[in-house]
Amino acid sequence: MRESLAHELRQSIENLINAKLCDALTHRDGLSRLVAHRASGVASSDIRSAERVLEDFLRRSLIHTGGSPGRIRCPVDARS
Repeated sequence: MRESLAHELRQSIENLINAKLCDALTHRDGLSRLVAHRASGVASSDIRSAERVLEDFLRRSLIHTGGSPGRIRCPVDARS
């Protein structure tokens, strides 16, 4: 069970990294887009989808371990 959770977590993180790298490398102002995403939360549909998959995995994992299934916030969100 733990190995499958670790594998799914690793895969979700890799998909998010790949989506961000692909966005940064394929668009003219790719790095500016990533900075804008960090500041405003606006991102391409591929990045939003990868984030959603990772958040869903984390939420499911917390439910299985007895944690709170509430909204998962990144450190940038916590400041606002």
